[in-house]
Formats: sequence, structure tokens, C-alpha cells
Amino acid sequence: MPINHIHGNIFNTKCQTIVNTVNCVGVMGKGIALVHKLRYPKMYEEYKMHCENKLIKTGSLWLYTKELNAPWILSFPTKFHWKYPSKIEWIEQGLKKFVETYENKGIKSIAFPLLGTHNGGLETSQVKGLMDDYLRRCYIDIEIYDYDPSAKDDLFASFKAKWLSLDEGTIKKETGIQAQYARKISEIIQNGEAMSMIALANYDGIGQKTLEKAFGYVLNSPQTN
Repeated sequence: MPINHIHGNIFNTKCQTIVNTVNCVGVMGKGIALVHKLRYPKMYEEYKMHCENKLIKTGSLWLYTKELNAPWILSFPTKFHWKYPSKIEWIEQGLKKFVETYENKGIKSIAFPLLGTHNGGLETSQVKGLMDDYLRRCYIDIEIYDYDPSAKDDLFASFKAKWLSLDEGTIKKETGIQAQYARKISEIIQNGEAMSMIALANYDGIGQKTLEKAFGYVLNSPQTN
């Protein structure tokens, strides 16, 4: 079937399944992996446990289907360790595994990022050609996203509205985030420097723990409804 190439934000997809690019050591610290961690913390805890038990390996895939009213998440290892770059052979091994197993897993439609190209350092045209070669063998709807930092996502819009409705005192009391970091997040989203959760997660100067506290409180607090 034809593959739909999209310049945009993968979290806007309507596909049943979203691919999350991961390493094998239990860290989701950047890019779409970090956003998956922020959106689905229970998935992250299970992923981390699988890594501790050596169950996440290059060439293997892990499908998570336990979130209600949310897409399935297919973790696709593109790195062994987060410190080191991706390897094209790991991308090919994972794609081969996907083609062989997607029907048995019950995957009906799926959205991929360009595997290993951003934080992984692989060359875009090489990865795109390899993905097209393997994925066109599948008989389901497939989207491949080339990340556009200007593309918005619905969850970021919700976060932005709720965050800007809070005062610094409430933020510090409820989350422990210091005023200077709360102001920095507010400045970034008010100035339009980040239009999506991926862009905010990639922003230098905002730590991972701060983001986890901010999203965890704002998106789950009944006081912000």
C-alpha cells in the first residue's frame, strides 16, 4: 500500500499505533521518547522494567496497549545506549521484524518517525529509502513523519492554557518548581518558541525533571479543569 509522508507532528496522527524510538537502557530523555514518557508514565515504568530485565534489544519490538482512549505504542530500539548514535543495521533489523509481525500483533494502522535521524544521527535520505523499501510490503495504512517544530499538537494546547492560568505561588506549592523555571516555561510558550510538547521537551534550559513535574501536575490536576 502507498505510504503517506507527512511533514508535521507525529502526535497529531489518527493511526491506531504510534512508533516510539527508544534505547535499550531504560532512558527516555529527549525528543519523542521523552514526550511519550510525559504522556504515558505507566508505559515508561514498564519499559524501564523491561530494560532492566534485558528484554528490550535492538532488532526487537515492544508493543504497549494498556492505555485507555489512547494509541498503542510500539517501542522501536534505534540505539543500544542513549549516549551513542543509531546504526542503520538496527533500523533494518527492526523494520524486518515489524513486517514479519505486525499482522499477528493486530496493528491496523501506524505512524512512524524517521527512525534514528534526529538524535540518532543517521542520514535522512538513507533512512527514508530503507523505510519505504520495507514498509511498502505491508497491507495497512502507514504514515512517516518528518518532524516539523512549528506543528502544534492538541495536548500542548491544553497544557499551555492550563499552565498560563496558574500563578507562580501555586506552581511552586503544588510541584516544587522554582519561580525562575516556572517563568522560563511561561516565557517560552507565550513567545511562541515552542508550539508542541516535542519542541518544549527539546528546549535547552528546561530540565527533564521540571518538565515531568509541570506536565504531571497540570495535565492531571482536577484544580485546573
